[in-house]
Amino acid sequence: MNRRNCRTCAGRILRPLAIAVLSTFAATAQEMQNIAHRGMWDRDVPQNTLEAIKRAYDSGATWVETDFHHTKAGQMVCVHAEKELESYTGCAKKIADLTPDDVATLNLGKRDGLAREFRVPLLDQVLAVVPTNCVLQAEIKGYTPQYADLFDAAVRAAGLTERNIVVSSFHYEALKDFKARYPKYRTVLLVGLSSKKPFDAKKWISRCRDAGIEVFCPGCKSTRGVMTRSDADAIRAAGLEFRVYGVNSKEELELAKALGATGFTSNYWRKAFEWAKEVGGVELLK
Repeated sequence: MNRRNCRTCAGRILRPLAIAVLSTFAATAQEMQNIAHRGMWDRDVPQNTLEAIKRAYDSGATWVETDFHHTKAGQMVCVHAEKELESYTGCAKKIADLTPDDVATLNLGKRDGLAREFRVPLLDQVLAVVPTNCVLQAEIKGYTPQYADLFDAAVRAAGLTERNIVVSSFHYEALKDFKARYPKYRTVLLVGLSSKKPFDAKKWISRCRDAGIEVFCPGCKSTRGVMTRSDADAIRAAGLEFRVYGVNSKEELELAKALGATGFTSNYWRKAFEWAKEVGGVELLK
């Protein structure tokens, strides 16, 4: 057999083998949604700003997570908590007490001495930069009786639908009330587990079912030594989706993979794809 025929023969043998290997990987790789936590931010672009959120979507992220409070002045503002507000702007007010003038003038770039000023975004401003083929995961903060109505009205005014929005919260009663008012939105219960208490899958399944919550999402670090794969499987067997929040290292991605999580939030959206290559057997969805 001449060299050309040999190469042709080898190609006929190896090509199907390569396809088979790739097909096997595709079938077994664990898909996980990579969610940009508070946008894509660093020392040049503060977290939870319009610039950070838009940069995440412009970089290819299809899911971005942010936080919204309802102030006494009636505005829905995008800030994580008082700690971040004071750290970035120097303002020691409670978020609920922010005035429209505060929102218009506070500079989130003050801490890092940035030449450019960054404002506290309003809900309608954030919704305006959400592409219609993408998702915004909105965490409930500072919940009030008006919160759900204002939120839904803003979503509709922005031309978005429930397909573009996921609502999450650590506050069970707030999430339950929101879901009761607007069952069309998919909801995520955020939970910080304690190493001092054994994990009780039945309790969490019951609470989620009672409130109509679809996704159970503990902190990734808090699951270590507290949850097992069988615990996560029990959550899934009950019809709930299992995700984690706070995957900020390769080791935490390995933990999320071991538990079979279908998604996670990360402060390092871009780096997570590099970690996935090192971990192996994981396909991160943008």
